[in-house]
Amino acid sequence: MSARYLIRLDDITPHMDWPRFERLSSVFDEFGIQPLLGVIPDNRDPQLRQFPEFVGDFWEKVRSLQARGWEIAQHGFQHVYVTQDCGLMGVNGLSEFAGLPFETQLDKLMRGQSILREHGLSCETFMAPSHSFDRQTLRALRELGFTTVTDGFAPWPSIEHGLIFLPQWLANPRVLPLGVQTFCLHVNEMTEGQIRRVEQFVADHHREFLSFAEARSLATPRTLNRVAGRVIGSTLRGLKTVRRSLRRRRNSA
Repeated sequence: MSARYLIRLDDITPHMDWPRFERLSSVFDEFGIQPLLGVIPDNRDPQLRQFPEFVGDFWEKVRSLQARGWEIAQHGFQHVYVTQDCGLMGVNGLSEFAGLPFETQLDKLMRGQSILREHGLSCETFMAPSHSFDRQTLRALRELGFTTVTDGFAPWPSIEHGLIFLPQWLANPRVLPLGVQTFCLHVNEMTEGQIRRVEQFVADHHREFLSFAEARSLATPRTLNRVAGRVIGSTLRGLKTVRRSLRRRRNSA
């Protein structure tokens, strides 16, 4: 089939750029797009807490979005990095979870899950801060009843480690020839130009978007899909390494 798209919004907390969020929200609602919201249960990230706080009841706001069909993902626990382990994805050397003992990870994930439940939110999807998680993270997620991880390099949703992985390796929306791809948007960091490109892409391609439930139904354990994911992941990690090297050379020149 032709390419299908999903959108996830990272770093959803009381402290964020709410005018930008509402602008994106309006275009998603206009075209019937239901994004995935990565809610941080107990945000302690000092960088994120610099943004203005939501005026009103933040948790009621999130509940209202879930009632409209937007899906909620647990975005870590406190969004505080405690290791330099890049985890299974191998893309960022910072993690809230990867490299920690299983019991520690389970406790953090359980505490985050309890906070979301206390506020009337249900979620089956996990969104790792900095895309960093390891096998112990996945084991803890299974024990806590999660079904889905919004990450992965395979062209189509895959089933690995007893969980569904929804591909996510692009930030800026673009037309693809095939597969299912999740575009990862950090509202707080988006420029005016990036917001306009998202608005235009959604307007032009809204019929090609899936709900997250629909994307899960496409998950496959096929070996070819997993192998293709390994090739894509290796290529993207190599390109990232090259870019870092070039950046260091420019800075030292």
